[in-house]
Amino acid sequence: MSRGTKIELIVLAVILVILATPFLIPLDMYRGQLEAAASRALSREVHIRGPVHLTVYPDIGLSLSDVSVANMPGARDPQMIAAEGLVVGAKLRPLFSGQLEVTQLTLQKPVIHLEVAKNGAPNWSFSKTPESGAPADAAALDRIGFSHLAINDGTMTYYDAGSGKTQSIIDVSLSLDMPDVARPTLSLPMTLMGSLTYNGENLKIDGRLDNFGNLMNSHTTDARLSIGSNIINAEFTGQLGGGNMSGALKLGAHSVRSLAAWLGNPMPPGNGFGLVALEGHFASRDGVYSLRQTHLAFDQMNLNGDLSLDTKPAVLAITGHLTIDRLNINPYLAPGADDDTVKAARTKANPDAPLPLSGLKAVNADLTLAVGELVLPDLKLDQAIVKATLTDGLLEADMTKVNAYGGSGRASLTVDARGQTPKLKSTLDVSGIKVQPFLTQLMGVDEIAGKGSVRYEIATSGANSAAMVRNIAGKGEIRFTDGEITGADLAAVSRVIQSVVTGEALGAAIGDDAKTEFTRMGASFTIDKGILETKDFQLVNPAVEMNGRGNVDISARTLEFHFEPKATKGLPGVKLIDIGVPFFVKGPWQRPSYGPDVRALGKTIVEKLQDGAKTPFDLLTQPGLSLKSLFGTGNGSKK
Repeated sequence: MSRGTKIELIVLAVILVILATPFLIPLDMYRGQLEAAASRALSREVHIRGPVHLTVYPDIGLSLSDVSVANMPGARDPQMIAAEGLVVGAKLRPLFSGQLEVTQLTLQKPVIHLEVAKNGAPNWSFSKTPESGAPADAAALDRIGFSHLAINDGTMTYYDAGSGKTQSIIDVSLSLDMPDVARPTLSLPMTLMGSLTYNGENLKIDGRLDNFGNLMNSHTTDARLSIGSNIINAEFTGQLGGGNMSGALKLGAHSVRSLAAWLGNPMPPGNGFGLVALEGHFASRDGVYSLRQTHLAFDQMNLNGDLSLDTKPAVLAITGHLTIDRLNINPYLAPGADDDTVKAARTKANPDAPLPLSGLKAVNADLTLAVGELVLPDLKLDQAIVKATLTDGLLEADMTKVNAYGGSGRASLTVDARGQTPKLKSTLDVSGIKVQPFLTQLMGVDEIAGKGSVRYEIATSGANSAAMVRNIAGKGEIRFTDGEITGADLAAVSRVIQSVVTGEALGAAIGDDAKTEFTRMGASFTIDKGILETKDFQLVNPAVEMNGRGNVDISARTLEFHFEPKATKGLPGVKLIDIGVPFFVKGPWQRPSYGPDVRALGKTIVEKLQDGAKTPFDLLTQPGLSLKSLFGTGNGSKK
């Protein structure tokens, strides 16, 4: 045997002795020691019911099976942790003197039950023993400290005894690492990395805890956590512990709808609530989540302010103060597809489709909003301070300091979705507005320009928008000044209609180039079953004064008005014939027709025969002979 071979055999023998030494130590000694040390350290009963084996890879240590850690007294589940297998890595030298210094723990297929008692105490707090309530053996907990903890293929549940809510996480694979120090302790920084599945979505987890021991003892520690997935990406930097969190939060989600559904609070089918991005200071305490100094962007809106979400009630409660650059509620009133989780554009309106207002019952809210632009159905406000409350499906919004269409005033909106048939109330009282954009937005009428004031109070109900329009009831008034009506010269219409014998056509009195100027125009009105009616319409310009009455069918978008003109001064080129023949305007409000009001004309002729005409024929063939005017005087002067 060569010298080299002898050396190799000696080295092999030494290695075998070293490897065999642990197997000479009775394993039962470690079972009891582990159970006792862990029970003291965790203040919970720890049991190892399966076989105990020695391992040499990756470290010298023990392989345990069927390991359990008891839950806190009164908990829903008797075991806080139950693992099919547990590998305990230990330093070699202390084993020779019967001491166990853990280097790593690997849990195979553990089931971990996290729970918060009704008094708010979490079961992962190991600060007191279950029997006496005395402080647990923190030194013992430190002595079984570790530098590496792995969870493979685990399951975790979370139960809140106060709210009765429970959640579960599966496919938990996490790696937790702490520095390897001479004296074992849990009061060290910990990094964690891994993945888990929650509600069918796989999440990538990465983070750091500055003091893992504090977290285990329900104290706070500085932390950084990040989550990545197809639904949500988030990053938190701050403090956590004892079931609470506080710090800076950045969050982005594919859509509010998909995020809400993933979190277990699906929104009713509808439109809008798409891509969302959030950044601010986040805090969580006893089921209340708050966001301060927050910037939130979604559906082309930007919000800044403070929000609080209380998850303890049966219905989520939201309170806060927000500044919003633009709030358009039309997309949220328009119907959307069941799988519409991103799109926020307004869909083609279907007046017979049920109104998607069931979402008003999903949350309760008390909000103060400073809105740069508020777009309501058929109405746009440039600026508004909105005080909004939402309670069990009843939305009440009081809008003060409203700026709209160049004017200012106030408005209110109430939407009641508590019953089977939704109800709506609305008020508006603004002055100094620009008439044309207001009427274009409200009614699709762009032929009237000027400045003025508008006031109305309306109420309606219906299962769809068509029924809502048919059921409108209310009252109001409009007062416009210094403007014009394009598409018709009402003074010319009246003058031409007066020349009934000549058969003169309306000609230039109607058309894109025709217009009626006015110094003032206005009316009070009532609305019943979707029909607007006025009896005191008045239009005054330098040449004519017109009084009128009529109605507007808001649903059919038609009108019928009867006007009685009266000359205020002579018209250029007409010396004897002054305006005076009543006429009507009726039909679709975008393209109405005009004609003499025969009933009103007959009455007027009878009244004016006394002015010199011998027969009604005289009035038609020589309207200026002795009429002087059907309304006014023969020389066109003002009465």
